[in-house]
Amino acid sequence: MLNLDNYRQKLLSLRDEYSQRIDALQKDLQHQQVPLEKDSAELASQLENEDVLEALDGEARGIVVQINHALQCIEDGSYGICSSCGEVISEARLNAVPYTCLCIDCAEDQDR
Repeated sequence: MLNLDNYRQKLLSLRDEYSQRIDALQKDLQHQQVPLEKDSAELASQLENEDVLEALDGEARGIVVQINHALQCIEDGSYGICSSCGEVISEARLNAVPYTCLCIDCAEDQDR
């Protein structure tokens, strides 16, 4: 039997961590901490860095969406059930990726 309170706390902690990451990335993207350089070579480098920051921001936002979905699944009683095949997701997988909605087999199939 899953300890849902334990997973809820893990998920809330992860959501806070990713929200802080998103805030930091947004500050960097908005140049609140470091203004854009006037030198064209430096500007090009900063703009390349922006692409990386935007990718990290998108990834973090996607994880927050998954975390919110997992929290909703805890509330509606479907947490720990694979959304693809309906089988139980192993505790080892939930401990590694508490916001997952797929068992390891379905996740591997999706990656192929």
